[in-house]
Amino acid sequence: MGEIAEIVRGASPRPIQDPKWFDAKSDIGWLRISDVTEQNGRIQFLEQRISKIGQEKTRVILNPHLLLSIAATVGKPVINNVPTGVHDGFLIFTKPKFDLEFMFQYLEMFRPNWQKYGQPGSQINLNSEIVKNHELLLPYKEEQIYLGVFFKNIDDTITLLQRE
Repeated sequence: MGEIAEIVRGASPRPIQDPKWFDAKSDIGWLRISDVTEQNGRIQFLEQRISKIGQEKTRVILNPHLLLSIAATVGKPVINNVPTGVHDGFLIFTKPKFDLEFMFQYLEMFRPNWQKYGQPGSQINLNSEIVKNHELLLPYKEEQIYLGVFFKNIDDTITLLQRE
């Protein structure tokens, strides 16, 4: 995957419990795994906000990017649709040579396979090298767009049916 995007790790201010890193009035949200779980990886809102000083200690992305969780809930793909501070439990795919929705769908499908990178009896974590070295066949961009939209429509239909 390292050939189809630059892959960088998020960063976290330390100690994370220090209140100086957060400011409810900030325009930049702070991504937590609970946000990812609640919004199924499609981030529309972030309740916690990161302060100006906190922004200097993390990676801030202002427009939509593909992210991948690498700790705790391992392998969960994310697309941020709001300005986001990204901590070190996520990788960020910058300068992608792929359609974001297609790759989101691919990574969601591939997610159970990351388990093979863990050690028996330990918590599974990924790192940027493992993800960069992951190989996949990438269809032409037009096909990526078609497949991404197709599977997103299925996801949207499932979500609507689950709400009924």
